Amino acid sequence: FFRVAEGVDAIAHSLGRLWIRESGDIIDGDRRSSCTWGGNKDVKPLSGYYPSMSGKDLMEVDTKWNNLQNLKKLLNDGLITKSEYSVRRNQLIDELTGTSLTTLAASQYKRRRGSSASDNVSNLPAIIPKPPPDFINFPAEKSIKYIFDLKTRTWTQREVDLKLDTVPFSRGSLRVVYHMEMEETDKTKEEVPGEAKNRYVAKISMNPTDNKNAKVYFRDVETQTIAKYYAEKFNQYHPPKKVDFIKACVLELVEREGNPIVGVEKFIPGPYRKHNSNYGYVSDEERNTPQAFSHFSWEASDHTLLVCDIQGVGDLYTDPQIHHISGEGFGKGNLGMAGISKFLQKHRCNAICRYLKLPQLGNKVSDIGTIPTTRLMALNNIQIVTMVQQAGAQLHSQTAVLPVLKRQVVVDNTKEQTRCSRCTLI
Repeated sequence: FFRVAEGVDAIAHSLGRLWIRESGDIIDGDRRSSCTWGGNKDVKPLSGYYPSMSGKDLMEVDTKWNNLQNLKKLLNDGLITKSEYSVRRNQLIDELTGTSLTTLAASQYKRRRGSSASDNVSNLPAIIPKPPPDFINFPAEKSIKYIFDLKTRTWTQREVDLKLDTVPFSRGSLRVVYHMEMEETDKTKEEVPGEAKNRYVAKISMNPTDNKNAKVYFRDVETQTIAKYYAEKFNQYHPPKKVDFIKACVLELVEREGNPIVGVEKFIPGPYRKHNSNYGYVSDEERNTPQAFSHFSWEASDHTLLVCDIQGVGDLYTDPQIHHISGEGFGKGNLGMAGISKFLQKHRCNAICRYLKLPQLGNKVSDIGTIPTTRLMALNNIQIVTMVQQAGAQLHSQTAVLPVLKRQVVVDNTKEQTRCSRCTLI
């Protein structure tokens, strides 16, 4: 591909076949009749041709171009603001043109002789999609692992050894993601199908204020734990496909400057898919199981919360969002009734919704996709989930108990700022 001439916000891909205007529109090089040299003002000559790219590099470029197109679609659909679009678009262009890239060692995490974690959110690390590395030659470090128990609504902790990659392999709208290896002392832990033994991912917020206020990480784990509880209830009704959420935890990297906090969960190999968002987006695939599960959570909670932003590998999900009718708690993506209403407006009931005897949303039930072997379950209706209501009440209160960390944590007890969690594919 080509490198952009200095000061020109236009890039070319695959030897000039695709272009992007200042407006963000993507142009096919074979159809740009007015986009000639010296033609349109917003498309200008490019310099710095980079020949002989490997197949892997070309695939990475293709991925970034797909992300650019998805980004434009989200803007057109009103799912992101113009400012958010501009920031993320510039990041993708920087990656495509080889500019403004840094590494974890230089910006995100430095050892005690370096700076503290995530001091500057603008210095984001370069993303290199790759499988887990061979951690044999990586240095091990001691960390504190914090685990949340939903039944008691308490946090426990223990010391673990881990090895953390230096370069992230993925990035969402809120976090960068690193491969990690961690030795578990709990040998009785039941293995989840698809999990890679001792292989994990560490999710680190791109917002420096989140790294100063550890509450964000702990609330994310509590949210995922509650979503996992609803998944267990969903499975009790024997749907065609069972769902689950990866068990998440929090790590405090006590051997690093500032004792940075990271969110951690098992690494799940396979194609990652996003099925819906926290503001009405539904994947083009519109699979029945994840959509029915979100609908189930609304009914099973007696219309108090909705589990959405469903994404993961197969039906093993991660990074959910919970909207609560109060609009409080459950992290920055809790949009309260606004997010709930958006889901209810966009949702089309399918054969699994009908099987569970959920109140029908929309004019017609879709019979496309996964269909239960029996049209309706034997039970008259689903049962209202009760135990988790008290947990939810505590999670959205201003006095929820956090574990005591090794470092001093800044805790903001004011209402958490509402912010929409965007599509993690971009």
